[in-house]
Amino acid sequence: MEQTKNSIYSSDISKKLEVNVNRGLSNEDVQQRLLKYGKNELVGIKEKTLWDHLLHSLKDITIIILLVATGISTYVAFTSHPDDFTEPVVIFLIVLLNIFLGIREQVKAEKSTKALKSFHVQEAKVVRDGKLGLYETGELVPGDIIQLETGDKVPADAVILDEMNLFVDESLLTGESEPAAKDSSYQPSGNEGIGDRKDKLFSGSLVVSGKATAIVVETGMTTEIGKISSLLETETTLAPIQIRMQKLGKVLSIVALLAALSAVGIGWVRGETVPELLMIAISLAVAAIPEVLPVVVTISLSYGISTMAKKNAIIRTPTAVETIGHVSVICSDKTGTLTQNKMEVEKIWAGSEAAKSVKHELNQTEKELIKYFYLASSANQNQKIGNPTELAILDLALQEIEDKQALEQNYQKIHEIPFDSSRKRMTVVYQTVEGYLSLTKGAFDRLDLALKNKEEDEKIKAVHDEFANQALRVLGLGVKKFKQLPADLSDEFLESNLEFAGFVGIIDPPRKESYAAVKKASEAGIKTIMITGDHLITAKRIAEDIGILKAGLKVMDGTELASLTDQQLEQVIDEYRVFARTSPEDKIRIVKALQNKNEIVAMTGDGVNDAPALKAADVGIAMGSGTDVAKEAADMILVDDNFSTIVAAVQEGRRVYSNIRKSIYAMLGCNLSAVMIVLISLLMGWGAPVTAIQLLIIKVVADGIPGFSLCVEKSESESMKQPPVVNGTSIFHDGLLKKIGTISLVFTVVTLIAIYIGKFVSFNGRVTPSLEIAQSMTFVVLGLTTIVHMYNCRSRHSVFKTNFFSNKLLVTTTISGAMIIILLPMIPFTATIFGLVPLSSYHWLVIGILSMIPLIFIEIQKGMNRFGRL
Repeated sequence: MEQTKNSIYSSDISKKLEVNVNRGLSNEDVQQRLLKYGKNELVGIKEKTLWDHLLHSLKDITIIILLVATGISTYVAFTSHPDDFTEPVVIFLIVLLNIFLGIREQVKAEKSTKALKSFHVQEAKVVRDGKLGLYETGELVPGDIIQLETGDKVPADAVILDEMNLFVDESLLTGESEPAAKDSSYQPSGNEGIGDRKDKLFSGSLVVSGKATAIVVETGMTTEIGKISSLLETETTLAPIQIRMQKLGKVLSIVALLAALSAVGIGWVRGETVPELLMIAISLAVAAIPEVLPVVVTISLSYGISTMAKKNAIIRTPTAVETIGHVSVICSDKTGTLTQNKMEVEKIWAGSEAAKSVKHELNQTEKELIKYFYLASSANQNQKIGNPTELAILDLALQEIEDKQALEQNYQKIHEIPFDSSRKRMTVVYQTVEGYLSLTKGAFDRLDLALKNKEEDEKIKAVHDEFANQALRVLGLGVKKFKQLPADLSDEFLESNLEFAGFVGIIDPPRKESYAAVKKASEAGIKTIMITGDHLITAKRIAEDIGILKAGLKVMDGTELASLTDQQLEQVIDEYRVFARTSPEDKIRIVKALQNKNEIVAMTGDGVNDAPALKAADVGIAMGSGTDVAKEAADMILVDDNFSTIVAAVQEGRRVYSNIRKSIYAMLGCNLSAVMIVLISLLMGWGAPVTAIQLLIIKVVADGIPGFSLCVEKSESESMKQPPVVNGTSIFHDGLLKKIGTISLVFTVVTLIAIYIGKFVSFNGRVTPSLEIAQSMTFVVLGLTTIVHMYNCRSRHSVFKTNFFSNKLLVTTTISGAMIIILLPMIPFTATIFGLVPLSSYHWLVIGILSMIPLIFIEIQKGMNRFGRL
């Protein structure tokens, strides 16, 4: 092997690891180190069994309530109508559906770590006992000497001993698409982030060009990708809708228990038999529990998933549909999400006049400069292959150069000195009709310019600094002209004493829609924070351009962030909107600090480095162009990588949550009124006003199915003008519980009037009142008032200001439900089956009037602006 030209730092590493960099480790050394460090592989999370997942699901209060309801409903069916077990079967199917969805989410969480294995290399070129050979990467240990070339994946974290024109794609760790230039002579200070370690290679990254010899320093779980794997083992937090539904389940279980005990107490005082007491108690428990509510939530989320898919947002976790609507902070990556992920030339300076935006009309001198930059580029014009910076020059040249064919004929390339990371420049020599032209393109501080005087030098530096302060990537161009081809074509000769031609300033510009999306998010009470691996000055410029960074708000880089404790970060985080040069651990710290401030956080990402933060966030959002690891860890995937799609998803999430609340308002109003009606009737000695089977019909055709229809209700116009729901807020916030109580009271009063009329009122002696008539009137009035009330639930605005046919599904289900409720007592066959009797025209007139009272009552409230939002 050739003697490596390693730096002082890498020499210290080799001494520390006790290895001769030319001979490598011996087989005996490798075996000893394998015992000490373990294999070079990622240790996955222990997979849970189906039984583990099932036990976890059975801890959910909603599942417990539904299982109890299944048992109660089965008993009711067995004792009252043994030929019809529809209700217990349906409830149990709901239980199975909820368990399935719960297990599906748990299994999804485990996939993110498995996907990391796709970045594990199978074999590597290793020097051992002075010989180069292929070895299993699982057998690599700290101290191994590895060799890499273009196309190789890095098998472990390593320090570079020697390299030649080495560029490595580290986007899986840094999130930045630009290949990182590596330099074996770089001396680390000890506090740099991954993106700044020019002397180091990281496991799973890809060698884009060049070759290198490196010494392995970390393997397995101690590599950067291994640390990310460890971070992915954190517990997934419950979604807000899961927490709220658990709380609702507890409330409903208490209501059901109290109602049943109250009924038993009343019946006991009145001397009812034990079987009758049990039947009443079971009926009340069934009445109090809205069995179909979990299905309503599932349907709402499913409809939201399909709607978001049409808007380029693929939902992987159903509850994320609702959670995204509560997001109060969006932590967004810069590259590709807020920006176009495509470098563009923004400004040009040809040396004589002031710098100019390329969007303005360019003069002949500026067009000549663009032509020279194009000629000094190695990008492929036909296939558009090359470095993003050079492709930006190519795109501008294709716009400005009129006769490209003549250009190719007049300029014949005869020599090229490729770009080198240590020189930071490249040179191309052309033969022209006037002689020979040498063009050198590169970083300004690496151009050897033959300047006329100090004033010219200061002017050039001032323009360069102006471009740099605007977060532009600055490229300079130097020219040499010869009458005859020089004998010396070395870089020392061709790249010295250059005539300065000018600068171009290049940037990854913001997406056109980013500014409007950030503004819309702000109007909805959502803070946008940029977290990027890019440099601070670039991040700051983009954040200012799109409205993220406003007066009074601050920026922070990874070094400053690392100096803060978690408590200090939590105290100051509200003041910051940009975090640059961040590590995977930094992103999780930011997410946790925001969550500790009671924020609901969405986090975007595309690389392996983003996966832990995506999982830790309330909503993890992966880019469609990102890695499989990021996608597996995320709750949502953006097909178009666009920030505005996130804002559209927030609006859809708010619609879903609002519709779930509307369904709760509609269903619990019916349920609670049924409980109160039965209890009051028992207290009054009127007997049972409605049977269990009648109640079941009402809950299915008048309450449940129309309640499903509210799931597809369109978003209200003001939904994105309101602040997000505060984390931890009850699902009954904004007076929903009061609304439910009020409408339940209205239902109860209206239905009790119907009971009284049916049981005690005779119309001109033509109709004899009876318990059967009272039960039939109770059945119809309670069913129709519930159906009419569905239109109250559609919006906070008057039903007369809402397009009646905009929710065609609701129109269909309510009309169908009303017809069933009306026809059942009118048809003798069905009336006999369900314990109903025909009603007179007087009764139907009373029913018609009573059924409209809830609509009139709510319309008055809305007209007086006392209804509030849903």
